[in-house]
Amino acid sequence: MTRFKRICANAALVVASLIVGIVLCEVGLRMLGFPSPSEFKTLRNGYAPQFYYASDPVNGHDISKNVSTDVFFIPDYVRAHGAPFTVSSNSLGCRDRSFDPQDGYVLLLGDSVTEGYVALAETWGTLLENLIGARVLKCGVSGYGPRHERHKLKAVTALAGRPRFVIVGHVWNDILDDYLYPGRTVIEGYMLNKVLPADPIQGGRLVHSDEDLRTRLENRLNPQFGPIGRAKLLLANYSILYDRVENSEALQRVASWLGFAVSSNRRSELEAFQSATDIPWLDQAWEEHLESLRQLRSAVEALEATMLVVIFPDRRQLYESLRPQKGNFDWEYPNQRLTEFLQREQIAYVDLLPEFRRYVGCTGRSMPRTPDDLFWVIDDHPNVKGNRLAGLLLGREVLEQSFLQFEDKRTRLTHINQLLDMEDRCRSMPSSQ
Repeated sequence: MTRFKRICANAALVVASLIVGIVLCEVGLRMLGFPSPSEFKTLRNGYAPQFYYASDPVNGHDISKNVSTDVFFIPDYVRAHGAPFTVSSNSLGCRDRSFDPQDGYVLLLGDSVTEGYVALAETWGTLLENLIGARVLKCGVSGYGPRHERHKLKAVTALAGRPRFVIVGHVWNDILDDYLYPGRTVIEGYMLNKVLPADPIQGGRLVHSDEDLRTRLENRLNPQFGPIGRAKLLLANYSILYDRVENSEALQRVASWLGFAVSSNRRSELEAFQSATDIPWLDQAWEEHLESLRQLRSAVEALEATMLVVIFPDRRQLYESLRPQKGNFDWEYPNQRLTEFLQREQIAYVDLLPEFRRYVGCTGRSMPRTPDDLFWVIDDHPNVKGNRLAGLLLGREVLEQSFLQFEDKRTRLTHINQLLDMEDRCRSMPSSQ
């Protein structure tokens, strides 16, 4: 065998071994239960019904008013429950049933965690309403922070009357939502990011024109692919291994350099867990965010109502395998900074992190895998179980702290505690699972 033939044979052997290795990895990932990208590709292209969100002159976007029932497609939900859930809205632009003007209701404000990425009956807001026996008007809107919520408060109460109690769901991307405010808009019924961080380190705001957004939307809805693009699309839709590589922080840079994956800035949602020393604009963003909370509290008090902030954990605070391997992250810092502020300002709050962390610790899992965990496997939002635990914990807090007065408070508290005992993973399963 000539030298050239030996080189060709060795090269063929290397390629064949590589192909076999890729196939084995693909089969192994499927046997482990990782979903095919085709199951959740809709998630990355937008999963709300067209026209469910509408442009808003103040906040940039809002839930459209009087939306009839339509499908909200979250592949995680479909895999767990067999079908997508539906969404609709009332005349107030809230994801809730109809509401006639009345004083003394409970108002929920927040972002997508409050809006709920589950069926309406499964949201923590609906569970809270059932547990405390008071009308809870559920007005969370995806992409909202405290600056948005202050204007939503004004718009809702102008039509619905004065609430006696306002509950604000808080998540850590609220800091970025305030910094980029108003960060989103709606074009042709699709919600789009209009304002983005200009630089992940130095900060600043990059504002896209509506014309640019229309072009991007057209390219997204009607993509044009060459041969390489079609091959990459095929892999992106059906190869779990390709998807894992494309979304791996460790491999993304190499894959992008080779032309097999598109690098992207996936860190914006994690800035709250980083030091202002590493990100110069972050401290200013924190201060502006806390000032937004002050102003929201003032707006609530002007209505002679009480405000309670509910701090939802990020799932990376609970599941270690989801944490990025690179970067200077402090997973306790944002809770400490926010709770210190709330205590100083005498704003009532409940931090769900300790109880969520205890629940996850009892399952012994380092990442969500089943509907019995608290977050979806692919999507970042709490699943049905996470919403249920949040609703129970919040219902207990509302009744124990006497935010509202009920004649049957003791009976309701007993019921909630019984349900929490049933949900207690430390009692129902061994920690080694």
